[in-house]
Amino acid sequence: MIARNIALVVAGFLLVTACTANEAAARQEALLNVGQGQMPNDTGSDGATTMTIEECKELGGKALKVVFAKGDSFGDRQARVQNWKQFVSLQFNAFNPAPQKVPLTFTVRHKRTTSFQTRVDFPFTLNPGKNEVKIGIDELVNVNGSVPDLSAVGKWYFACAEGATPTLYFGDIWLVGDDLPVAPATGGAAAVAGPAPVYRIKGSIGTATVDLTATPEGIVAAAPAKKGTIGSDPARLARIRAAKMPPITKPILFCTPEADAICSALEVFPADNPWNQVVSDWPLHPNSKNIIASIGEQKPLRYNPDMGFILVPPSQPRVEVKIVGYPGESDKGPFPVPDSTPIEGWPGYYQRCESGKSPTLEDIQRDVLKQDGDRHASIVDPVNRMLYEFYQMKKTDRGWQAAQSSIFDLKSNRLRPDGWTSTDAAGLPIFPATVRYDEIQRGIVEHAMRVTVVTTRRAYVAPATHFASRHEDKNLPCMGERIRLKQDFDISGFSPDVQAILKGLKKYGMFVADNGIDWAISVAPDPRIPVLHEELRKVKGSAFEVVVPPQ
Repeated sequence: MIARNIALVVAGFLLVTACTANEAAARQEALLNVGQGQMPNDTGSDGATTMTIEECKELGGKALKVVFAKGDSFGDRQARVQNWKQFVSLQFNAFNPAPQKVPLTFTVRHKRTTSFQTRVDFPFTLNPGKNEVKIGIDELVNVNGSVPDLSAVGKWYFACAEGATPTLYFGDIWLVGDDLPVAPATGGAAAVAGPAPVYRIKGSIGTATVDLTATPEGIVAAAPAKKGTIGSDPARLARIRAAKMPPITKPILFCTPEADAICSALEVFPADNPWNQVVSDWPLHPNSKNIIASIGEQKPLRYNPDMGFILVPPSQPRVEVKIVGYPGESDKGPFPVPDSTPIEGWPGYYQRCESGKSPTLEDIQRDVLKQDGDRHASIVDPVNRMLYEFYQMKKTDRGWQAAQSSIFDLKSNRLRPDGWTSTDAAGLPIFPATVRYDEIQRGIVEHAMRVTVVTTRRAYVAPATHFASRHEDKNLPCMGERIRLKQDFDISGFSPDVQAILKGLKKYGMFVADNGIDWAISVAPDPRIPVLHEELRKVKGSAFEVVVPPQ
């Protein structure tokens, strides 16, 4: 029996209080509790697959033994837990007695499921021996890439490959609400008694605030973040790190499935970087109302299909780029610039907005249309996690030239030198802010975005390093100002593509990054992204607020 209140002193600094088993249990819920004798109630072939609960020494207790019929499945016709959105992951242990790998598919039918295309099919593999499986809830997307309604899950099941007849053992299947490990995932007596006790450790060490949870075996995870804290989403990071990055042997344009797979596995800046911080509970800027009014409460949210990029291998040959505008605030080359480097707006903008014109990439690189403009270019080395960006990039008979060059180490939180510009007037990178096709397909843009406004203030706030204004009015936004969509703004009536953007604006917000059209965010000029103008314009400036980091 765990005492309700236990106080301990650890190293003279930490105050420890115990949670009861019931409090710990609130962090996880059994989808299938084998240890308590629960059995799945459905198979695809009406009983051809056999299921029994047996002792499994490899899993340390009782386990569900499943002997699959050819290409069959097992699961529940109606999930015991229907709202999965309150959880971070699905976790279980499994034992594969065969000497070869066994591919499986985890299928979920939900409220929006109307066909094969609108159900979740999540493939995974069980290696020979014991497997610890963790599937992020945010990894579950429909077959057609749309967003599932995981607040209303109906049927779930595991299916083996067509023609296969594996024998496998499964422990308890848990829905887990945070990073705490599941209580004995194998079932057994401990599972019957409930999840292991969890202790909360609060206090400070020097100037560092400590708020952790621990089991008797040791500290296992950070406690849920307090209201108004600076932090990132651990589920996002887990998804990225679990993804396998495909090999990169040649330059790959952003508007391709190959680029989608690479970007999905690319960690852009450390988890605690400002671009990755969750701001949904940050406090309001004391002058938020006036700053929003200066941009325009009745002006619509817009987007520019502008910021493309190209992915290059580590072996990409480096070339010189002549810097003709801001050499004193530019990083030095040579740079890994491929011949196929896209310039701002190509190809989507020219396909949709320049009717009657069909310029080639070479035409845009050489500015045959004489459009001038910002002509941004972004080059990403995903393997080394390096970013190279250019302002007013142009190909000439003598080679490449640009007005400015910036290098960002995506492994580091280091900012530009104070007072330096970048390809954006705020001194910020553009690639981390750009809305990509793969993000829209996942159902949320998981980083801060960039927004332009017509008139900014002669000031900047971190992470910005540069201003571009002569105005001193304190009601104007600084470069680097963080703006988010209000939490009570109803996004239910928007399409899934637009909802992905609006969810990101609620969770991560956007930085004032440059002077330009009011309330305009950057979206990759990817022909696969549908036209978003009509829907985004329904969101007015009054739906936004300026926030500041909690003290």
